[in-house]
Amino acid sequence: MDATPAPPHVPAGTVLRLAKEDWRYGGFTLFLRVESVRDDLSSYYDDEWVWVSGQQLARDGTPLGQLDALVRVSALPPDRP
Repeated sequence: MDATPAPPHVPAGTVLRLAKEDWRYGGFTLFLRVESVRDDLSSYYDDEWVWVSGQQLARDGTPLGQLDALVRVSALPPDRP
């Protein structure tokens, strides 16, 4: 049985800048202040995408509301020791 890789740890409060190709269903650059990252990678997404919940931000940092985004794992910052 293959072990499912864990997504990178992204601390709450981290602000992600995601290009339109790095998250699904939006079609624009997304600024997202992370609240949580699901602790599983879905095999439905070939273990390359993970759900991230957070606060969508305007370019100037103004909160725009809660958003759950399906994010490309390779677009997340690497784990740091």
